Amino acid sequence: MRVEFTSVNGIPTRFYREGDGYPVVLVHGAGLSADSWIRNIDALGKHFRVIAPDTLGHGYTGSGGYESGPPHPHIVEHLVGLVDQLGIDRFSIVGSSFGALMAALTYFRLPQRVEKLVVISSASAFNTEAEARERQPNAYKNGLAAFTNPTLAACRQRLANVFHDASKIPEELLVMQMTMYAMPGALESYERRFKGMMDIEATRPHRIVNRVEQIKVPALLLWGRQDPRGILARAQEAVRRLPNGKLVVFDRCGHHPHMEYPDAFNELVRQFITEQPLAHAAPQLEFVKV
Repeated sequence: MRVEFTSVNGIPTRFYREGDGYPVVLVHGAGLSADSWIRNIDALGKHFRVIAPDTLGHGYTGSGGYESGPPHPHIVEHLVGLVDQLGIDRFSIVGSSFGALMAALTYFRLPQRVEKLVVISSASAFNTEAEARERQPNAYKNGLAAFTNPTLAACRQRLANVFHDASKIPEELLVMQMTMYAMPGALESYERRFKGMMDIEATRPHRIVNRVEQIKVPALLLWGRQDPRGILARAQEAVRRLPNGKLVVFDRCGHHPHMEYPDAFNELVRQFITEQPLAHAAPQLEFVKV
């Protein structure tokens, strides 16, 4: 994989890319960066043209004109601007956590261009408003601890709190996070985004849990059974409502299946996008038929 920088509607934007052929866009979660796909980009790049950006206000990408309120429409417009700039017409999109909600909103923004959708352990996508009120402050505090004290130990603890097995945390990711969290303006950007995300009333127009039936493209839900953020029962409810959806549950797995079980994750995504029948890639997977 390689890093590139570009300007999207005047916003400095960093992204990883690898491979050729059919485009697949990877969208990371809140308070993270494209580096969270470090175990996936090269593997998927053997089969696809993989694009993994730092989303608006994350990592080494600027915040543009976003100053307050829900960041959702600003992030989506930035993603649309990036795929347009890269000359990408039809593509599949994969999102983790809050990034999965951004991926789904990108589908609603470009329904004729997004052909497949992968949703990974996303409380943002399917939890109820009551559950969001309860759980979002914990997510905010967990990230804040690392942003206000960007040490190796603090960054490791942040991920350990949402991993089932902390020994699977990529060490090189922690070093990258230390640098990005210490950057000038990083803390302020994090707090501004999360404040907008936690405004339940203001974010209501950007929720998708009430319009899951409108997702007409094939959708693959990948979930950690022990995820402390995204409630598995909500994913089970959502997949029953999807016109063309599948759910795969990773046992002994927390909030980041793509980091905790990268080989199984990469194979599942490859099979899904290439329209091969989903098959067991590892013994800890449970395929939910709907």
